[in-house]
Amino acid sequence: MGTTKTNPLSQEPSSGDAIRSSSDTGRKQSLVVIMKKILLATVAIVAFSAPSFAAEKGKTVGQAPPSFYLAQDSATMKCQIVETQPVAGGSMKVIGTAHPTKASAETALKADKTCAK
Repeated sequence: MGTTKTNPLSQEPSSGDAIRSSSDTGRKQSLVVIMKKILLATVAIVAFSAPSFAAEKGKTVGQAPPSFYLAQDSATMKCQIVETQPVAGGSMKVIGTAHPTKASAETALKADKTCAK
């Protein structure tokens, strides 16, 4: 007389199954909470550490390194050091190649023979 068996195709659990399913639900909910906390902590760590991996010290990111050019005025034949490359067809023309530092551009300016002094 003790336990009643239910039809296996029925959706109704027996009395022992009801106790087991409520404790399983509690475990599942606590696992979900723990997993959410782990996910949140992981996202926070990645969000705060990503910028440190993106930028290296001493390098500019997303920009070309500065260049210095010797530019000669077509009318006066005088030269000067500029940081932007003169446009083609303008009154200034580039003499030589781009220089990585202003000091190297100044050295090239002193050595250049085509510039009027």
